[in-house]
Parts: sequence; structure tokens; C-alpha cells
Amino acid sequence: MKYPLLFSIALSVLVSPSAHSEETTPFSGKPAVIPGLIEAEHWDKGAPGVAYYDVDEENRGENYREETQVDIEKRSDASNGHGVGWTKEGEWLIYTVEVKESGTYEISIPVASKKKGGNFRIEFDGKDVTGAISIPDTTSWQKLETISQKGVKLEKGTFKMKVVLYENGESNSIADIDYFKFVKTK
Repeated sequence: MKYPLLFSIALSVLVSPSAHSEETTPFSGKPAVIPGLIEAEHWDKGAPGVAYYDVDEENRGENYREETQVDIEKRSDASNGHGVGWTKEGEWLIYTVEVKESGTYEISIPVASKKKGGNFRIEFDGKDVTGAISIPDTTSWQKLETISQKGVKLEKGTFKMKVVLYENGESNSIADIDYFKFVKTK
């Protein structure tokens, strides 16, 4: 081959995962603000495996936004009329967020689960900031109950918030999730 180094560089660009765009963009065009409320169905725009991961390709809900594999559920009791449902172990969602003030926060999360739900956590730029958030039995998939996670320490700045759904519960799911509301407590 006449140009082995050039060929080698071109090949590494084609196959290197870092050579591909792995960026997400905020759902509304700008980061969600903390303190504030973040709708679960407003995860970042981006490709599967980059902005979100769903264990099956079928959207079991409706196309509230662009076509997606994430299961969006229309709900009359949800704050925006929609939430994320049919959640399973191994799934995750990315949200670009801007924390306006460093401090300690409480996160309120309306959830639903028929039987005890599973566990999830919230990460900021790959760091677990909440520990396990366990979902109670709300007695019905149609009955939201607000749970809260207290003592969440956040630094000021812009981050990729990742909701990691990591363990199914007795419900064989994690939970239906309406939103994440961050309130500064200290």
C-alpha cells in the first residue's frame, strides 16, 4: 500500500467511537434549570444509546415527541399530561441541566407502581448523587404518589443528568415517572 499511515488514520476515524458525535441537546433548546421541575418525558434530543437507552425498540406508549423507543404514557394525572412508563432494568435517560446554586436539594418525584417497584438513581456527569431511590407500591399504575430524595448535594454548573433505572421490583418494572422537582433546602 502506498499510504499506510494515511489509511490507518482514516480507518481509525471510521471505527473509533469517539470519532462519532455523542452529543445530546436539551429538549427545549436550553438546559433545564435547577432549582426547578424537569418533566420525565423531556429528556435530551439525541440518538438511542446516546440520549437514552430502552431495552426494546417499540414505544409502548405514544409519540408525544419525535419517534422514540422510550415509552411515553399519556396520563390525566401527570403534570404535563404525560410521563415515562413501562420502565425496565437497564434503561436510562439523559437531561442537560443547569444548577443555578450550589447546595443541598430535595427531589420530589411522582411515581406509580402496582406492587413494589424497582430502584433507580440519578447521576450528574457520571457521579451518583442520590443513591438508590426505591419505588413503593402505589396500588395501581394509574395512581401517582410523590416520593422524595433528601440531602442531594449539587454544585453550580451545567451537567448531564442521567436517570439510571437499574433494578426491577416485584412489579417486574421500575415505575411510571411523572417529573423530577428540585428544591434547594440549604
